Amino acid sequence: MSYIAIPTFSDPYLHPLHKDNGLSLLYLRKWGDREGRMICINHPDCGESESIDEIKNDHTNLYITPDKKKLTHIFPNTRLIDVNYLSWKDTNLPVDLENIRLNAYDFFHSKYYNVKDLNEIIPFSKHKEYCDKVFDKMVESFVRVYESEYHLDVTEAFSSIEKNGIKVSDDVCDIFDMRVKKHISDGKLYSQYNLWTSTGRPSNSFGSVNFSALTKEQRRAFIPENDILVEYDYDAYHLRLIGDLVEYQFGKDSVHQHLAERYGCSYEDSKQISFRQLYGGIDKEVRENIEFFGLTYDKINTYWEYFNDNKYIETDIYNRKLFMDNYIDMNKNKLFNYLIQAYETESNIKTIIEVQRYLLEKETKLILYGYDSFLFDVSNNDGVKVLKDIKNILERNGHSVKSKAGLNYGDVTDITERLQ
Repeated sequence: MSYIAIPTFSDPYLHPLHKDNGLSLLYLRKWGDREGRMICINHPDCGESESIDEIKNDHTNLYITPDKKKLTHIFPNTRLIDVNYLSWKDTNLPVDLENIRLNAYDFFHSKYYNVKDLNEIIPFSKHKEYCDKVFDKMVESFVRVYESEYHLDVTEAFSSIEKNGIKVSDDVCDIFDMRVKKHISDGKLYSQYNLWTSTGRPSNSFGSVNFSALTKEQRRAFIPENDILVEYDYDAYHLRLIGDLVEYQFGKDSVHQHLAERYGCSYEDSKQISFRQLYGGIDKEVRENIEFFGLTYDKINTYWEYFNDNKYIETDIYNRKLFMDNYIDMNKNKLFNYLIQAYETESNIKTIIEVQRYLLEKETKLILYGYDSFLFDVSNNDGVKVLKDIKNILERNGHSVKSKAGLNYGDVTDITERLQ
């Protein structure tokens, strides 16, 4: 049996994990029912608070919700399904819930934006009216409900990072601006990964902070809650991932140096040449003289031929289908870039899950993910072994990482050799 579960948090502008935020109401409607009901947890219009323990202990039914990650800390063992996934897997688009209009919501959100716990001021009946509209939008966005390995893994991986938060310095408001102050919870900021992008490669922002595009100065605001921050950064990650797909071995040495020797140029020039070949089209001379690019050129054409013949193509790890009808102005190089970003993300999902399970009984925490990098808040109580073990997990597929450490994220120094 399936239910639609739509949460209303006390403060719509705070992260769901913020200490001053919490679940105020929960709209619940069984699939096929004509009406939904509001479970009152913490709202002035209600009488006594109602229990949600029955949902917490329900391991049989499915609960479809607008954003699974917002509820996983409240219902960690409930079978939650993200409605965005159900839409995205077929259309490559999440459900558009941002444009649902309700006059009462528009009034309160524009007039009382800065009021704490705004949703507790908005009348109970208006929340019910809004949730009815959300329900209608949700049910028209998918055909069937089911759990998939990708859905389970991607939501587990990124919710596990979000819940750790990132400790910030006392001058964080000077480094960013005063807008960030309201989002600080027990000295931490919480990130929020948007999983349902065109390639599946998550973006990451919340409040006024874009965690995916931090300047060096902004990184200085991130400090350890434990003892030290350690970042692991993959060497030439996209090139190595492509090497996996075309079965070309770069070895453990630098990829850029490896290719520089074949180009007959400097290390720095090698980076620019490789970038131009991958994203601007591979030159005939390059693909004929450098085996890696010859294999890559053939792979690009193989993908493109399959995509045109079958009107879809599957990603390489989770076999997600990318349907031709969902993409405008697709060409073979763009398709290849989409597939590499999907391969990167899917590989990293597996890595994150493995790392998080290894850290389960440890104080060290994974606090930020950046496509080819992973930032850890490391505890001295776990010893140096934890750093080497994390490195081994990240390198399990033959991809080498560089390591940096520091007392803030903006000022980290290389420790790669020390972890050999």
